[in-house]
Amino acid sequence: MKTQKLTSLLVAAGLFLATGLSNMVLAQDTYKLAAKPVLTVMGGSTIHDWEMTSAQSQGKAVLLVEGSTLKSVKSASITMKTESLKSGKDKMNEIAYDALKAKKYADITFTLTSFKNLDSKKAQATGNLTIAGTTRPVTFNVESSVKGGSVFMTGETAIKFSDFNITPPTALLGTVKTTNDLKLVFQVSFLPTAI
Repeated sequence: MKTQKLTSLLVAAGLFLATGLSNMVLAQDTYKLAAKPVLTVMGGSTIHDWEMTSAQSQGKAVLLVEGSTLKSVKSASITMKTESLKSGKDKMNEIAYDALKAKKYADITFTLTSFKNLDSKKAQATGNLTIAGTTRPVTFNVESSVKGGSVFMTGETAIKFSDFNITPPTALLGTVKTTNDLKLVFQVSFLPTAI
């Protein structure tokens, strides 16, 4: 009788552990970038600050979410069409696309290489950013939240045109010059998807 009870307890404990491990594995899921992400490039010039924004990109990520907290990002990649960046001014768009060699390099991409949590909401996401055919490592300061199954992220980093072998654009026969320094800012959300 004691042997039967012990066997039942061992089976129950085994089922409990198996269920727990199964839930841990299932918590790491593939997500896709939701519609209308906001990706903005900010810079300055000799006459005014400027920005260009895109709301068109595609991406996916493997995320580990526990409750309302993003525990880790196992992998992530985002691709944006260079000519989806818009300033609201046709001439400025044209100058920017020329500087970014958009005809030759149609895409701007980011591929995550590491994700380091700083606390339950803040992290650093490092990856390879490719612009105009040149790839450089960059680190974004990221804030995240989880609501209704979706993972929301905002982040920013500073880069330079020269990091990507790009000459800062000029206008009006060189009388207007953009600065070398840029800020990249993003607001995105990821939705779970079937693997």
